[in-house]
Amino acid sequence: MWSVMIPAYNCEERIGTAIESVLAQDPGPERMQIEVVDDRSTDGTATVAAGYGDRVTLHRQAENRGNVGNFNTCIARSRGRLVHLLHGDDAVRPGFYERLEEPLRDRPEIGAAFCRYIAIDGDDNWTAISALESASPGVLDDWAGKLALGQRLQPPCMVVRRSTYERLGGFDEGFGGLVPRGDVEDLGAGEVEVFLDGGDF
Repeated sequence: MWSVMIPAYNCEERIGTAIESVLAQDPGPERMQIEVVDDRSTDGTATVAAGYGDRVTLHRQAENRGNVGNFNTCIARSRGRLVHLLHGDDAVRPGFYERLEEPLRDRPEIGAAFCRYIAIDGDDNWTAISALESASPGVLDDWAGKLALGQRLQPPCMVVRRSTYERLGGFDEGFGGLVPRGDVEDLGAGEVEVFLDGGDF
């Protein structure tokens, strides 16, 4: 089962696009949890999210926790085996869930899977496409070493097993950035599968 967790803060103008991009691929409530975790937005983000009815759950933080704290709330509230943290101002392209589920379903030793991401501006114009990490899908060699050299991913392009998040302990809220509480080496060379599809995601 999937948990598509949408951490959101003051993204009233974009949250609908994020939700609709997920609903377009929705296999149904028995296979996918869809929840917006609103970090006490001061705009209409929560109202827009609530407008999607029972299919999209809305959780409002009691107080603003910041990005990292909101991400940890998303992980804690997730019920599925596969967790996707989709920012409230981002979207997924068609086929994302089907493509990234395959390696995680077929190979239990893999802890996470990701694809390239496309950066867009406020008018949905493409501004950049992330670097190609490998010419073909597969397990990356020395992934922990590559991560140590700098940020290579954005959370919306990544799906992580909930058991991997549990083992790492979520994100370190004291650091101020998206850094796992556990050792990055725990991600290991054999746990990250990369799927690329010519920028289709």
